[in-house]
Amino acid sequence: MLKLSAGENPLPDFEEALRIIKIDDNKYVGAHPLRLPVIGGRGVYGGHMIAQSLLVGIESTKNPETGEYFIPDAYHSHFINAGNYRTPMEYRVTKLYDDGLISKRAILAHQRGKNRINCIITLRKQGTKTQHNYNESITPPTLSKKYPNPNDLYQTQHTDFVRNAYDDEFLDFRKTPEEKKLKFSDRWITLFTGLINKLEPGAKPSIKREKFYDAIDQPHYIDKRIILPENTQSMKNHMYNYVGLADISDSAFITTLARVLHIPFAPALERGEEYDEERDATHIINSTLNAMHLFHYNAMSLDHHIYFHNNEYDPKDGSAFDICKDWLTLTYQMKRLSNNRLVCRGFLFNKNDKCIATIVQEGLTILFDGVGSTADQAHL
Repeated sequence: MLKLSAGENPLPDFEEALRIIKIDDNKYVGAHPLRLPVIGGRGVYGGHMIAQSLLVGIESTKNPETGEYFIPDAYHSHFINAGNYRTPMEYRVTKLYDDGLISKRAILAHQRGKNRINCIITLRKQGTKTQHNYNESITPPTLSKKYPNPNDLYQTQHTDFVRNAYDDEFLDFRKTPEEKKLKFSDRWITLFTGLINKLEPGAKPSIKREKFYDAIDQPHYIDKRIILPENTQSMKNHMYNYVGLADISDSAFITTLARVLHIPFAPALERGEEYDEERDATHIINSTLNAMHLFHYNAMSLDHHIYFHNNEYDPKDGSAFDICKDWLTLTYQMKRLSNNRLVCRGFLFNKNDKCIATIVQEGLTILFDGVGSTADQAHL
């Protein structure tokens, strides 16, 4: 594991934590074990597995003479087993196609003989256009206009690197009565997201006291250690902006189903039981968005897909983004819930309101008894 000495940023360097070592043209290994989403998690955070396997795909296209590499165009993966946080991930690469403009890679991640995730990655030469069309009917969400400075909102920093900012409407569906007229699949969840990296020299985390309300509207206060985007360093290699995007893309999705179904974050209230503060997911939100489902259902990601829409990484280009310095806007929908399978689709917008990625994920979602009983079944 990456070790930091006293006085250094207690959060790790993202590029170092995800760094890979090339064994030969078809084999790579992580420089460090990947990390859990939270202490006691059943396996490595899925976003780290997605991000590092994408990095392997990018590195496999690197020209040894010029140092140039292809950038990702589309990423498709299937989770096989939970990753072990004690052992670095190993990767086998199969080069499916290369023509000077497009490369395709099949990548299998494994540990000690056990397969963890497999994926197909399409990459393109820098400076060429994307190989797929973005759905232009999806317009930028209004949240970025409503809150020009997401630093002022509630913030959660979790899974080592991910940061999210969200407003009262995310916490309480009662503040969006217009959603009752919509089908579940038409309801949008929107928040801000980005990546935490090493602190800028001389910068210090701030302590932010936040007031929030539980499921029975009782106020609570929490003092949180917050690292603001402007205090973090940008990636030394801009390629890691794509890797960082992949890392944050698994941080919220299928864990926020309760918000879409308009059911309490404390399921006891839905079942008419006595309220138990320790089983109120409102409090979990303050630590991680990756476990908000804990009292509602078992959730497990099955597959994950990313379509990258920016044509080139150039700070002068309107579709560029800095995953460490910027707040990206993530807006998504739960498009289908059937037979314990949940399909989510979301879009990431940069500060210029350009859509830079589409994300689709399918997960196994098994609701606990009594959960979802108050949802309007006509809207399923």
